[in-house]
Amino acid sequence: MGLGEWARKAYLPVLAEREDVEIVAVGARSDETRALARERFGDDIATYDDFTGVAEHPDVDAVMAAVPNRLHAEATEAAISAGKHLFAEPPLGFDAREIGRVFALAARASTIVQTDLELRYPPVVSMVARSVAAGELGDALMAQVRLWCSWGYGGMPWLEAAEEQGFFLWLGCWYLDVLDAVFGVRPSRASVIGGRAHNGDLLDHCWATLEYRGAGLGQFAMSMVAPEEQEVSLRVTGTEGEIIADLWSGAYRRRERGGEWLEGIEPNSQPIHGFAGMRESIGDFLGCIRSGGEPRANLDASRRVHEAALACMRADETGEMVNVESI
Repeated sequence: MGLGEWARKAYLPVLAEREDVEIVAVGARSDETRALARERFGDDIATYDDFTGVAEHPDVDAVMAAVPNRLHAEATEAAISAGKHLFAEPPLGFDAREIGRVFALAARASTIVQTDLELRYPPVVSMVARSVAAGELGDALMAQVRLWCSWGYGGMPWLEAAEEQGFFLWLGCWYLDVLDAVFGVRPSRASVIGGRAHNGDLLDHCWATLEYRGAGLGQFAMSMVAPEEQEVSLRVTGTEGEIIADLWSGAYRRRERGGEWLEGIEPNSQPIHGFAGMRESIGDFLGCIRSGGEPRANLDASRRVHEAALACMRADETGEMVNVESI
């Protein structure tokens, strides 16, 4: 569903590497994109101008949806209602009402419904999460995920749509999910201090702090108006040690309390298509379809992340600390 820039950059190269996948149908709203599908996959490909046709195609086992955010709920509901396995981009709706409706439907599904939270999947994130779970850092105290980039300086076609929806639903889910991968529990409270420097009403730099009761404190530090090169990193500090990791390269440093820094690397598979963790995320989806297992980015994790994003959005709007349970 959808064959825009993201699907062509992130999905198709990964699927092309696999011998166990066949693309049999494409749904797209423009004549040009449907023509591109026939050019890319041959005249035998089924093309539709809506999502229902793809979902109801008899040879389709699984649907991958990469459509504009405003259409996420429609595409998701079409695939789930048709009984197809679904790989969908977050957020699963354009607002809290849509998101709640989609999760209610997904909870009743007997198929795999995986949200593409690919930043949960880089090997270095998995290593950090295992270290925290095993108590190798002592009691986890704080985790910070950091996004530093220059995306907010213009030239990005999605900025206008992002301003309409708000930062935390538009982009925040992926980075809040890294915190969820570390703590594995629902946050209890959220607060946001942020600014709007270059993009109208769109939050483009902020500190979002979340309390994970009994697990630690999480922070999402973000600037889309940084003149530096892109950085996506994770830092976790515990009572007995800490780890600093770069999600793109997989390089990390770790030390025990009172000890020296030790360096290592947990590299991503290469080449990276779309974003770090993409191949691993799609691989988890396809593997779980075949095994009947549960993906790491399952509905429980996705629900926690959406609740965190909605709480951060409300905290930004009100300037107050927000109880996540009220979302």
